[in-house]
This record gives sequence, structure tokens and C-alpha cells, in this order.
Amino acid sequence: MRDRSHLLQYLTASAALLIVLMLTTSVAVAEEMERADFADTIHVIQPKPVLQKGRFNLTPRLGMTINDAVYRNFKVGANANFHITERIYAGGVVQWYNFGDVIGGPTQTFSDVNAQTRATVDAAYLNWGAGAEIGFVPLFGKFAFMNRGIIFYDVALSAGAMFSESTSVSQPAARQSGPAGTVSISTRLFLNEWMAVNVEVRDVLFSGRVRGQPSGVLTHSVTLGAGMSFYFPMGFEYSDSVSR
Repeated sequence: MRDRSHLLQYLTASAALLIVLMLTTSVAVAEEMERADFADTIHVIQPKPVLQKGRFNLTPRLGMTINDAVYRNFKVGANANFHITERIYAGGVVQWYNFGDVIGGPTQTFSDVNAQTRATVDAAYLNWGAGAEIGFVPLFGKFAFMNRGIIFYDVALSAGAMFSESTSVSQPAARQSGPAGTVSISTRLFLNEWMAVNVEVRDVLFSGRVRGQPSGVLTHSVTLGAGMSFYFPMGFEYSDSVSR
């Protein structure tokens, strides 16, 4: 009986040891196969779909003011930029707001305040502006659009100086010209190598003349605009090194 008991214990221990050896071997083989599969896999790093360095960018745009409750102004304009590097660009900006009585004008708030207070509310607004600016692209990336494709984008900041002409709601004939400053934030959604949808928020700080003030009053004109960006030349070539 003892011999049978010892034999049974021996066989049980041997079987357990064999199972442990088989599990250890199978794990090691699986890890080795995973390493081999990873080494044999071709890893693809997707490059930027659009290179901007050394290219000219023209962006016609439509927009409207979003910060003035008294006067609603509309604009047409354009940016023309040259990209010095992938992240830095410089160029010019021009904006036209004066469409007479065709589009834009005093808001309902202006009429209500005048009717209720029997006072003449006044606010300065731009007729046109043109200048130069420099920009920086701090962010670019991509996102999936409805699981149908990948959209590439960038975000740009700019600042510059302008020369502008302005007038006021109550004194439209009293025009004032002078220097102005401008800052903007914009994003481009690239459709291909040479075209992108552009959305921009721009603030123009100018000195405007209003009723009851002997000198100009610093005024912000914040606009939301949208347009299309076109790149020239339309094509480009990738280099071995990443452009910065």
C-alpha cells in the first residue's frame, strides 16, 4: 500500500511539473511569436497632408460683426500670406465694410433704445481697413469625420497694424481715418493639397468719432468670417527632413 501511495504521489507530482513546464514553454513561445510579428510589421507614419513653407496663401472671406449691439456691420476681405516656415507666415489683410444701405445698419436695439429714452445712441463702425500682419501656427492635427475620412486642420494666431477709416451711426458723414491694430485667431480645414476651408475671428482696435466726445474713442470691431484658402504653387514635395 505504501509503495502504491508513493507511486501515486510521484505520478501526481510529475504530472503537475509537466503541466507547469508546458505552460511556461507555451507562454515563452507566444511572446516570441508576438515579437516576431511586431518586427515583421510595416509601421507607417502618416506625413502632414499639406506643407506650407515657401508657399503663397490667398484667402477671400465674408464676415459680420458680433460684438456691437447697436450697429451690425458686414464685410468682404482677403488675406494674402507667404509662409516663411511651417509655423510662421507674414502678409497683408484688407477689409471693406461700407455697403451703404444695401446690407448692414443700425440694429433693432438701436431703434428700441432711441424710442424708449428719447436719446440719440451713437457708436463708431469701420468703413474699411488695410494693413500687414505676422502669424504663428501653434497647433495642427487631424480628426475622423463621421468615420468616412480624416480631416486635417491647423490653428493660427496673428497680430498686425492697419490703416482704417471709420464713421458713426449718428454722424455717418463725419469720417475719421487713422492707424489701427488687429489680432485674429483662425483655423483651416484642409480639403486637399492646395485648398482649405477657413474660419476666422478678428478684432480690429481703432479710434472712432462719436457724438458728444471731443476726441476719438477706442473701439473694438470683432468679426466672425469664413472663406476659402488657396495655396500657390498648388503642389509640393516632401523632403527627407521635417520642415519647421
